[in-house]
Amino acid sequence: MVDDAKASVRSQFARQAAWYTVSAVHRHSAGLDALLRLAAPGPADRAVDVATGTGFTAFALAARGARVLAVDMTPGMLEEARKLREARGLGTVAFCLADAESLPVRSACADLVTCRHAAHHFPRLPAALSEMARVVRTGGRVVVDDTCAPEDRALAALMDDWERRRDPSHVTSYSPARLREMFERCGLGVTDVVMTHVPLRFNDWVRRAGVPAEQRASLRAGLLGASPAAQAAFRVRLEDDGDVSFGWDEIVILGVKR
Repeated sequence: MVDDAKASVRSQFARQAAWYTVSAVHRHSAGLDALLRLAAPGPADRAVDVATGTGFTAFALAARGARVLAVDMTPGMLEEARKLREARGLGTVAFCLADAESLPVRSACADLVTCRHAAHHFPRLPAALSEMARVVRTGGRVVVDDTCAPEDRALAALMDDWERRRDPSHVTSYSPARLREMFERCGLGVTDVVMTHVPLRFNDWVRRAGVPAEQRASLRAGLLGASPAAQAAFRVRLEDDGDVSFGWDEIVILGVKR
């Protein structure tokens, strides 16, 4: 089952890699600003960016002087990231094809580990967090930025349902309380949490995932026909141009290795 989930991730992102290169959500966001503030990368830091995608987080770390190993399990994503690295002239970023649960890095060799907009695709997030904790030194930082589910279970289940119908490689979005618990269990003391928001437009959201036209109508109807509580929680709004705006809560969580 875990292998099937990872194969789904590779397949999905291999097809859609080029879209993520131009995605405003991934290129820059309030979450990325918060990640950089909590991570505080500098010239002395050796960093690992896990599930780097097309590299935007790795490039932001490198622009602040860190030496970065950016890993991803999808070759197509790394191909796009390499093109962007050359265009930006960021020679301090190296790339490696690797699984988040098996990082090709010695234990305690990194000062900083980051992971942005990817954790909800991991079939075993606790295992991936344990691996991040393994490679970071004592006193080093692990910063994860991802969409997060409401604490209300019904709303969380609805969010997961919408995400899986849009993208079968989605596993689950965790609540802030659950993420804190997972960090602590891995020996990462949570020292800071920033809550922000990912604003989305429906047409771009389904296009990036390659959703077939016949499924788009059903998803759109689900958003617009959701309960008042769900529409309020996810900020669902029919815009004047006919598109639908909505959004997910986003968490940026800093854990320091004990």
